[in-house]
Amino acid sequence: MYKTVNNQLITTEIIDIALPNNYGVARADGLVVFVPEAIVGDRVIIRILRKNKKVAYGEIIEIVAPSPFRVMPQCPHFGLCGGCTFQNLAYEKQLELKENYLSQTLKRIGGLDIKNIRIFPITPSPDTYLYRNKLELAFGESEGKIIMGLRERVSPFKNYQGKVILIEKCPVSSTVAEKIIPLFIAFARKHGLAAYNTFTGRGFLRHLILRESKSSNELMVILETTEGIIPDLIPLWQSLIAVVPGVKSFYRIINNKSGDDFHTGKLIHIAGKTYIEETLNNFKFRVFPESFFQPNTKAAEILYRRIIELTNLKTDEKLLGLYCGAGPIEISLSGYAKEVIGIDSLQANIMNAHENCKANNVKNCLFYAGKVEAILSKINLDKIDLLIVDPPRGGISKEGLEHIFRINPKKIGYVSCNPSTLARDLKDISMHGYSITDIAPFDFFPQTPHIETLVALFKS
Repeated sequence: MYKTVNNQLITTEIIDIALPNNYGVARADGLVVFVPEAIVGDRVIIRILRKNKKVAYGEIIEIVAPSPFRVMPQCPHFGLCGGCTFQNLAYEKQLELKENYLSQTLKRIGGLDIKNIRIFPITPSPDTYLYRNKLELAFGESEGKIIMGLRERVSPFKNYQGKVILIEKCPVSSTVAEKIIPLFIAFARKHGLAAYNTFTGRGFLRHLILRESKSSNELMVILETTEGIIPDLIPLWQSLIAVVPGVKSFYRIINNKSGDDFHTGKLIHIAGKTYIEETLNNFKFRVFPESFFQPNTKAAEILYRRIIELTNLKTDEKLLGLYCGAGPIEISLSGYAKEVIGIDSLQANIMNAHENCKANNVKNCLFYAGKVEAILSKINLDKIDLLIVDPPRGGISKEGLEHIFRINPKKIGYVSCNPSTLARDLKDISMHGYSITDIAPFDFFPQTPHIETLVALFKS
């Protein structure tokens, strides 16, 4: 249990940053002290607010000497908004911290002897700002008025309220956000529409999702609400395309589920095209409201090319992709393989994948809709040369791993957005006759602690 500590001031130096929370780390009175907002190299005066026998949490009272790694955040909302937590840290230091976090996690959780594995330096993102092709904004209220923005940053000093921080712009996504946000706030206030409250389950307006093609600059706007009557959205559409001509598609989604997660319930096409088009490694992909697509298009292009290199994919080989989404990896690799199969749990993703094949005249891909575990138990997959897995943050289930071991692919390319579950799964896979040859980290999410990793494994 923690206890509150009053008026205890300590002058100390920040010696590290703990990921994934991004808290500065100091040592004082035999304790490890976590300090939100601190940067490695800062010399600070802190007040200890919480502590137990091993760790404490302190707030910054004064920065006596700022770290040489401190930089000026580009976002005026930095510190309040929970979207980015690294904007005050030099980009080179961000990369260094992510590399170290990945290595330590692989050793601590996976028990991997990384000295005998080739680990590439982290590949920087081609763009450190304006890289995100998807932005999810939440509706909220402030002083009795509806607002739009992102959820507040989590703090160890207070209970999380899920408060929406009003934002005017988002430097990591797109410059068009600052033009679109005022239109929807004005629309909501004009018609007296209430924001959905995740704690009470009451309210109407939930999220506004902006999807942008970084190659064509086409935009899709998705308004998520609960069930209910909404004023005519066509005038709003006309205002959108007048202010932002790049807006090509407008949808409404009705989501009555509790909580704050974005769910594609009833989908209503309001105006414009039904999809926007993104180009990735010379393939054109149609992006719909439900499509899973990597949020950093340019970084994804680099990773997909590296898969071919590190797995030594050959044109006479059969490839199986699990958790394939709309098929960007599988289609990107289709020209380097004889046969490609993809599996994803969402029917919408698989329909999208088939459409993307037709759009690119790809004829050697076959996709199945259903949970990976269920599909693998039903279909006969013999002689899989290369298995590509790109699971959600929870990693691969035990049942999914058992099916993979039964299929017994010659090679595995594991793409992960979560070092902890990656390390756990690699430990299991390594015990079933696979050797890790290469680990290649990629920075898909500059200004945040997140990291994408590609691991190549070969059957021993």
